[in-house]
Amino acid sequence: MTKRKVIQNTLAITFFTALLFASSIAIACDAMGPSTHMGQLMSVDDTGKTFTIRDAQSQSPLTFTANNEILKGLKEASGSIMVNYEEKDDGGLNAVGVTF
Repeated sequence: MTKRKVIQNTLAITFFTALLFASSIAIACDAMGPSTHMGQLMSVDDTGKTFTIRDAQSQSPLTFTANNEILKGLKEASGSIMVNYEEKDDGGLNAVGVTF
């Protein structure tokens, strides 16, 4: 096998592995069930009583309101977190539980 063919095969395997990994993350939120999002913690705003995650499925930021207990717990969070929430009348999201 030529060096070029080896590189092409390696790139193809890497691409398909990344695609498989991305698709498994993408279905993560749907698989969690209703009123649940999963993603990476991006920020915590104690003053505004909110936190933001990068949603695993949409890759978009989602901001949740939360009580002081949840915000305090998020200070120690690392990696992916799962957020159980209620939708507010104004369309916003209120975290009622967080697992990390």
